[in-house]
Amino acid sequence: MRKTFLIVLLFVQWSQSAYGQYFQFSQYNYTPQRINPASVATSDFASLSFLHRNQTTAADFNLASSMASASYPLLNNRNGMRWGGIGLTLLDDRSGVAGIFNTQEAALSIATNVYLNKFQTLSLGAKGLYQAQKIDPAGLFTGMQYIPDRGFDGSLFSGENFDQLRLNFFTISLGLHWQQVDRDNNRVAYWSISFFDFNKPQASFLNSETQLKSTAVAAVGVRIYKAGPLSVMPEILYTRSYQNNLLNIGAITSYELSSSPSLSGRVDLITKYVPGRSGIIGTQFHKENFSVGFSYDFPVFKKNIGNLGAIEIGIELRGLVKPQLKGRANAKRKSKTPQRKQPVTVSQQRVQETATKKETNNPDSVTAIQPKQTPALKENLQHKQDSVLALAEAGKIKHEALVIERVTLHFNFEFNSANLDGESAAYIDELAEALLDNPHLSIKLVGHTDNIGSARFNERLSLQRANAVKARLVEQGVDSSRIITEGKGLLEPLTDNDTEEGRAKNRRVELTILYN
Repeated sequence: MRKTFLIVLLFVQWSQSAYGQYFQFSQYNYTPQRINPASVATSDFASLSFLHRNQTTAADFNLASSMASASYPLLNNRNGMRWGGIGLTLLDDRSGVAGIFNTQEAALSIATNVYLNKFQTLSLGAKGLYQAQKIDPAGLFTGMQYIPDRGFDGSLFSGENFDQLRLNFFTISLGLHWQQVDRDNNRVAYWSISFFDFNKPQASFLNSETQLKSTAVAAVGVRIYKAGPLSVMPEILYTRSYQNNLLNIGAITSYELSSSPSLSGRVDLITKYVPGRSGIIGTQFHKENFSVGFSYDFPVFKKNIGNLGAIEIGIELRGLVKPQLKGRANAKRKSKTPQRKQPVTVSQQRVQETATKKETNNPDSVTAIQPKQTPALKENLQHKQDSVLALAEAGKIKHEALVIERVTLHFNFEFNSANLDGESAAYIDELAEALLDNPHLSIKLVGHTDNIGSARFNERLSLQRANAVKARLVEQGVDSSRIITEGKGLLEPLTDNDTEEGRAKNRRVELTILYN
């Protein structure tokens, strides 16, 4: 029996049992749809990623796998919330001598979200996948193709009459994914469970009645340590497929780079172990719009003849998807435009706004415009209040709050904080003194942000910063009932968010002084 015939039979037999083995990459954060189709609804960023793996075996041939993935979030145009997502994956896997066993697949995923609270999301997803497999012995050589002193000539007839063996089928997969994020929209915990090849299609090279077995995949991760720029998140990935169990356990150690804008980003160290297969070590570098990673699998304790070493290289490009705000939010923005074009300052003669560049790692506090103190603030408010009283005595105004002053404040907030800096606090202290001397005045504070991060996170952040101004005024003796706070988040930008200068102008607290 010829060697070629034995090799072909070996691959036929292996491929029949291989249906139950669901292959996983080591850097599976680049291939999330292979873990759970619901992952396409877990981020506000559109992404495009590519991962290549090359694995050597004791049989003296390589296993080469490449996967491209794309995902796009679906946002509600009224409130900016992410309600779902869609994704696409393409896989090419070539195994054996001259790539004798080939697999190509294309899959489409779709998912929807249920918000449990502001920081927890439950996603439900489904995926349809079309896969084509073939065994092609054309790349093999026989003795009839050997020419002495020259070697093998692939153009010569091999003496074999084997044709390609082909197999095509369609599968359906389902998944459930839960995650919790912090106020900066960083993931702090997640779990997911998914079932692949849920419909169990008929799949056999030899036309026998063989069903493709379903595969269950479960994953969990929890951030157990966070101190400054350093954090640690242990992760477990479990794959159960037709009498085979694969466990991937380890941790991702992350370090935030914030010493300068050119180095801003995050570095991840991957340390994991797959019992019975290999250890995994790798590193990834992440910035807002791209990631790049490298990992190496190596034998641990004993050699696995199927994996004597594997290298993976991955890259991902990302872009934040902006909601196209419509309806009420759009109407509000248009109605306020004339006021923004001609803002009223606290004192036209004496109050100046000075631009100060402040480098931090917080995307919501890079450029600030800080109003200086002015000794004429109390006199200016008293003068305007006297004018209002004169109008009231003449019967020219109604009995309702009247706008005395409106000013836009751009405060410097430290990273991940709503604390006021010294210059801002001094201005607010003077404002508090003016309010105490004018008991008929009240104040409304409305916080705004740029569009970096989710709509829910920015809404909460804008309210926190308005409340920070209120807290300072209350500390100085102003009755809290005279202060109204509101957070508009990213819904009412002064200008576009396409540049850093534009985003800086949108990060603000609008202060309105009212006469009651």
